[in-house]
Amino acid sequence: YAPAEMAMPCLMPEDAARFGTIWQCGGGTVCTALVAASGVRTKLAQCLLPKDSEKMFSGHPCLTGSIASNGTQPFNDRYSITGQFAAFATDISRTAYTCRPPKIGVPAGIAYRGCNDKDRAFAGFKSGKPMPNEICGLVGGKKFDICVATNNFDQCLGGAVNRGNRPACSADHFCREDYMCQSLPPDTPGIGKVKGVGFCSPTYFIFQMRIDNHATPWSGAVRATMGAGFGAAEAE
Repeated sequence: YAPAEMAMPCLMPEDAARFGTIWQCGGGTVCTALVAASGVRTKLAQCLLPKDSEKMFSGHPCLTGSIASNGTQPFNDRYSITGQFAAFATDISRTAYTCRPPKIGVPAGIAYRGCNDKDRAFAGFKSGKPMPNEICGLVGGKKFDICVATNNFDQCLGGAVNRGNRPACSADHFCREDYMCQSLPPDTPGIGKVKGVGFCSPTYFIFQMRIDNHATPWSGAVRATMGAGFGAAEAE
C-alpha cells in the first residue's frame, strides 16, 4: 500500500491487527480517531497532524465526538462532542486558528484562520516548492439561507461570499471526507501563481457551482465580514 496522506482514512492499531497487511499514515501524520460509534466493529480514523503541531492549517479537524447509533431509525443517530485537540484560539483572526463547531456544517470541527494580505496574494505558493496545506479560497456563510428565501441571488450572494483560508488541493493532493476540490474563478487576483491548485469546499456549498459565475468578493460592491465563511461569532 502507498502511505495515506493528510486527512485520508486509516485503521487504528486494535482494528488493523485483524488484517494481514494494511496501509500506514504518511510521514508527519498520526492515525487519529475522531468519532466513537456504537454498533460499529471496524472503525476508520484519519491521518492528522500530531497534537500541538506547529503546522496547523485551515480545514484540519479539531474535535472528537461520539455517535449513538439507532439501528432501526438511522436518522435518529445522535452526535455529541467529547473533546477538542487543536485550534484553541477563542476568536476568528488572521493570525491564530480557532475551531469552528459542527453545528455550522463542519463535522469533526474545522480549524480556521482568516486570510491576510499575503494569503490573498498566494505568497506561500512558490515554483519548485511543496504546495502549502492551505489556500485563501472562497467561503460562504449563513446569509446564503436568506439568498434562497428571497430568490435574490445576484445581490444577496455579494454579501455572503468572502475570501477565507481553506485546505489546498490538486489532482494529487486530496481533500478530507465530505469535501470536494473546487477551482478558483479564472478572474481571481493573482491566480497565475496557483495554476492547478484549488480549495476544499463542503459538497453542500453547491451555490458556488453556478454556470453563470457566482458572486466574488472582488467584483461586488458588498463585502462580507471576515467570519462570514463559518458563522459570525456573535451569532453563536
